[in-house]
Amino acid sequence: MSANLHKTANIQSILIWNYFSGTEKPLSSGFFHRDQWAKKTDRNFRRTEGRESINIKFGTNNLNFESSFLKLPGCVPIDVCASLLQLFPRSERRSLKYFLEDCGLDSKADLPISKLWKYYSEARGRISDSSTENMHEIANYCTIDALRCQELAVRHNIINDYREVASIAYITLFDTHYYAIRTKVSNLLGAEAWTQDILFSMKTSDQKASGSFREHMFSRQ
Repeated sequence: MSANLHKTANIQSILIWNYFSGTEKPLSSGFFHRDQWAKKTDRNFRRTEGRESINIKFGTNNLNFESSFLKLPGCVPIDVCASLLQLFPRSERRSLKYFLEDCGLDSKADLPISKLWKYYSEARGRISDSSTENMHEIANYCTIDALRCQELAVRHNIINDYREVASIAYITLFDTHYYAIRTKVSNLLGAEAWTQDILFSMKTSDQKASGSFREHMFSRQ
């Protein structure tokens, strides 16, 4: 982190700077403004200030889901909707309300997105008794919905399943959630091949391979 005599670095700024490898901007005052979202030009990651978006594929029915999350140091974002779609890829409905009803859990709080942005705009313009009350409503909405997502994760044992997969397949907890099954399969094959005295490589060889997994294996001897 470059020294700047006009600014005093604190723990939070250093953590944020280190987390983004010294290249990204810290979280700005306009973080929640819609115009901060970058226009998506391809099917790859959508990068913004402190946020990322990953396109996740589920099963073999060409179902795609774009999961957008906030990057914070030391935190692993888990998109419960994406997790439930991985568990139920053929579900015709994908709303939080539907999955809560299906599991017999209490309903979520309702706050239309248009009303949410209106509250934010009013609070940003000036602080009043009404804006304070509106922010309390937003806090209640976020708290209730976060609690409902946590209850769904507990009901379906999502986190513990991810931890088990991460331990077995030698991948991070983040990768068990956001990346395809190919990485898990190749890691498992590599671990088993090593126990059988076989080297395992993903490097492309001159020989053409067929099928979904194009790994090239050869004996260490």
